[in-house]
Amino acid sequence: MLVVNRFLTRIAVVTGWVALAFLAFMMVGISVDVVARAVAGRSVPGLFEMSEMSMVLVAFMGLGVTLLDDAHIRVTMLTDRLPTRAARLSTALAFALTALAFAMLAWPASAEAAYSFAIREFRWGAFQMPIWWAKMAVAAGLWFAALQALLRAALTVTGRPPEPSRTGHAPH
Repeated sequence: MLVVNRFLTRIAVVTGWVALAFLAFMMVGISVDVVARAVAGRSVPGLFEMSEMSMVLVAFMGLGVTLLDDAHIRVTMLTDRLPTRAARLSTALAFALTALAFAMLAWPASAEAAYSFAIREFRWGAFQMPIWWAKMAVAAGLWFAALQALLRAALTVTGRPPEPSRTGHAPH
């Protein structure tokens, strides 16, 4: 189980870097667009569409690092008052239900991504922007988050702490 955890940690770090790259693109692109509108009076063609796609990828590629670092929103007021074993079991149940929720979102997202790829779906804007790849990334991010949450549930039940990530934060 720890080998799988290390493997998923490495994938999460990579997807986190992908999310960070798209975030950087958005920051630079929007800044360039603001300057272009101020100087030339018009936006950079296609930048709006690319920013939309980037925002989706930032959210769904960043899920892995969020789960890895316990950076998601958690309220521990109740579990902090429970005995250790009960707290561990209730936290594991919460992670298992989180995995189920991610899987329930990933299933239709996968079907939509497959359909989008089959028809080579694109978005009209300043130019035709293919969007099938972003839909595939959303589905992959959701499945990865489901797998990660399920592993986290198993680690929590057994009392094994997750491996600290390489992002500088150790999980709680």
